[in-house]
Amino acid sequence: MGASKVHKLYAIHAAIVKACSLPDVNNITLFTDLIASARRAMNPSVHSGQGHSLAVCRALEQWFANGGRSVTFVMVHSQFEWGPHHEAHEFVRGLPPVGGRRMSTSLNSLRKKATATCLDSLSTMFQNEKYQGHNFLLLQNLDGGIV
Repeated sequence: MGASKVHKLYAIHAAIVKACSLPDVNNITLFTDLIASARRAMNPSVHSGQGHSLAVCRALEQWFANGGRSVTFVMVHSQFEWGPHHEAHEFVRGLPPVGGRRMSTSLNSLRKKATATCLDSLSTMFQNEKYQGHNFLLLQNLDGGIV
């Protein structure tokens, strides 16, 4: 998940948690230029940024317990530079990169590490003649060298 998407997911997290904590708030309308982040914010399944989603779901679960409440997400394209949304968009774009104590254990980084480990293992195995066997086709480049 790119830094911009993480920022937007955090912005949705912060906005919803704050709105749910305010007294006499029965309707929340959230304007976003990335509806995928709004969907991700409402999805508690395993994904990068799951911590934000869990915080949103927890806040909304308690907030909806009182009944008669609603949350609405409205798609607003950034290119239109609509007043309040444009101000918020520019503010979020100016934030420093999102960091954390355990960035190396995010779902994306763990997937990347597992993929690198598998590729390294396959590369090592294919260099071993015992693993290749007798019928293994060795591809050659135009100079006659093994690819």
